Amino acid sequence: MPCLQVKGVAPRMPTILQDKTFFRSGVQELEAYLLSEELFWPLTGSEALPRLTLGGLLLAEKRLDVRPLPARTRQEFSGFVEQLKSTRSRWRAAWERKTIREVRPRFVQWRNYLEEYRQAPDALAGDYPEQVHARVVLHLLGMELSQLPSEYTPLRALDDLLQAYFMPGRFAWDSDLAPAFPPAPYWFLYGKLKSS
Repeated sequence: MPCLQVKGVAPRMPTILQDKTFFRSGVQELEAYLLSEELFWPLTGSEALPRLTLGGLLLAEKRLDVRPLPARTRQEFSGFVEQLKSTRSRWRAAWERKTIREVRPRFVQWRNYLEEYRQAPDALAGDYPEQVHARVVLHLLGMELSQLPSEYTPLRALDDLLQAYFMPGRFAWDSDLAPAFPPAPYWFLYGKLKSS
């Protein structure tokens, strides 16, 4: 799930309950999703849930892993993590194909934000904590692939561009999530973009 943002207000990450509901539903529908042609899969049960993607599922898993969960919820979460691993292993080729397909729209989303930011830094610097979600997902997707597709080559240039405008500093998201995203390799979560 992406974080939620209102203009001029710091982004709100999904709650533990929202992440838990999304993760549980996503894992339960993962096999059908992997075998489908859909990239953004509508989860059954609630229109409030974002559409399932592998990047969104992996991100929710990382957040839940470091959030404080009651013992019973932690045990349930661990069971769904094992189910995720089992499905990924059983359908490895489908998992990689779907992962590669998700890279392009995430890359375009991230590139477009950085290009628009360069045109209007004062207006868009504050959107960084929400928009960096795409860069985090690109990293998570890359970790899932045995070989990086060609779409990752221009990501280095975007990282160079980002560093030209980046001001290192505090963790961009809720501080309790920082242990899941250490500065190496998630350096882009530790700071903000310059205004003009």
